[in-house]
Amino acid sequence: MDTKCEGYAFLQLCPELRCGFIAINQHAAATALRQFSPVVTIAGGVVLDATPIAKMKNVPEFLKLLEGGSPEQMLEARIARRGHNGLTLPQATIETGLRPQYILQQLAGPVQKGTVRRVADTLLNASSLDQLMSSLLNEVSEFHKKNPLVAGISKEELRDKLQVSGEIFAAAIDTLFREKRLQVAGELVHLPGRGVVMKDEEAESKKIIEQAFAAAGLKVPSLKEVLAGLKVDKVRAQKIVTLLLRDRSLVKISDDLVFHQSVLADLRRKIAALKATTPKIDVARFKDLTGVSRKYAIPLLEYLDREHITRRVGDERVIL
Repeated sequence: MDTKCEGYAFLQLCPELRCGFIAINQHAAATALRQFSPVVTIAGGVVLDATPIAKMKNVPEFLKLLEGGSPEQMLEARIARRGHNGLTLPQATIETGLRPQYILQQLAGPVQKGTVRRVADTLLNASSLDQLMSSLLNEVSEFHKKNPLVAGISKEELRDKLQVSGEIFAAAIDTLFREKRLQVAGELVHLPGRGVVMKDEEAESKKIIEQAFAAAGLKVPSLKEVLAGLKVDKVRAQKIVTLLLRDRSLVKISDDLVFHQSVLADLRRKIAALKATTPKIDVARFKDLTGVSRKYAIPLLEYLDREHITRRVGDERVIL
């Protein structure tokens, strides 16, 4: 058997043969080796696998199993070779010619024993799922080491690193969460008990940033001005700001304006209370009410629109 060919070579070729070709019909079980001139059929054989995987290991053992194994063994072997992405029922049907119901019947025992897992319509080898979860935990751990100022890694980034389907990724995350080996906060994933780890100067800088915006009210300084006075470098300062934004301690309402959440909460309450005296407010009255210039007024009114506190109608805002 020549396993150096592209895919698998299914026939024993004669060393003396100098010309010929293998005709493989993926929808049939038979194949033939013919000589061009004169046209003579030299040999025939059976296609054991019409959907080979490139660079697969232990090909001879796999083919022997396909030739003499039971349907259950053959299906388990096909699932195992797919690794952590598994084999979908439609793929299994195409590869084997078996009906989905029959495939599930044959795999009822392995599924019950736990050697094969079913995730939606995907069949997955249990050890492959275990390896995936181990890799997932390693990736999260490495992320914590490299990013101590970030609460966790995003699901999207983590899945991209693992190169796994969405359904299998979700199943792995859910399993680790149930086993309390992983914690999930929205779109962020982190190890139990692991959060942001700050050095003294980083914790001090975080406090300075938050206090600067809390004390400024609605007339906030630029973020660049605040960060310029910190002891930490620009990269770490930006990560601290990202942390404050993720925690909603700070809220970014435009490219240039960041406010403390308590200040915006007060503004929302003030506008809601105004509805008792007037159902509408325009830019001029908003400026008088808040004491801010147009530089702040327009972005703040647009923020209130997005928060469904107001709705713009022409040049005015209706208070909702």
